[in-house]
Amino acid sequence: MKVRKSFIAAAALGVAAVVTLSTVAGCGSSGSGNTEEKLSGKVSVSGSTTVLPLASEAASRFMDAHPDVTVDVQGGGSSVGITQVSQGAVDIGTSSRDLKPEEQSLGLVDTKIAYDVITVIVNPGVKVTNLTKDQVKGIFTGAITNWQQVGGENTPIAVVVRDKASGTREMFDEKALDKAEPVTSAMETNSNGIMRDTVASTRNAIGYISLGYLTSAVKSVQFNGVDATKENALAKKYPLARYLHMLTKGEAQGVAEFYIDFVASSQFQNEVVSKEYIPLTQL
Repeated sequence: MKVRKSFIAAAALGVAAVVTLSTVAGCGSSGSGNTEEKLSGKVSVSGSTTVLPLASEAASRFMDAHPDVTVDVQGGGSSVGITQVSQGAVDIGTSSRDLKPEEQSLGLVDTKIAYDVITVIVNPGVKVTNLTKDQVKGIFTGAITNWQQVGGENTPIAVVVRDKASGTREMFDEKALDKAEPVTSAMETNSNGIMRDTVASTRNAIGYISLGYLTSAVKSVQFNGVDATKENALAKKYPLARYLHMLTKGEAQGVAEFYIDFVASSQFQNEVVSKEYIPLTQL
């Protein structure tokens, strides 16, 4: 796997763009500050539902700046995005997990676009406010089945997990469950939003979501006595955190390159990414 390290200043919001890929006659280099390039074309993006809101917001802003560009963003899960970009079905695959060993030879180029925090959530009616790693593992693998076993009320635990295509699930299973399989009776959901809504509407439920999806509809619980916050993740006090990625088959080309660089730009990172995730500018 290669990693893109350079970001193109021309992708920042406010630059009147263009890729055909030809530069308007009489214009200077993209770094001159007074260059106008006209971008046109289409970019297709698919993958992680965690990355979906960021990719969609970036697409909206990018298309506003470049009216001749269309950016089509879909979800489906990290594994879907990796598969589709490696097969050439989309220009960009998004992922909320690192590439697996067997995916390292696919020729994908990785651009990290944010740092994300995963929080364990429960239905607001659950009285528990903190769970140790062993307790979390016990609950999600079925060794612990009643809230009374972890200091709560005498009620059965309803476990909710993400689907197997989810990068969030893979990270959670690795870091919280030591790669153990979740209990077979767990309810499966296919996005952060559906996970949150399912836990919110299911009595005695427990699940996990990206911090950016946390609302008052559910309750975040501490993990080993530590709150799931950006600050604790940056300080390495909270372990359930990971990078978010945009992947291309080989080096990004044309409009796709400008779009990725726009997402990685300081302006988008500070204005948008920082609202729900940890921006690259803070790492």
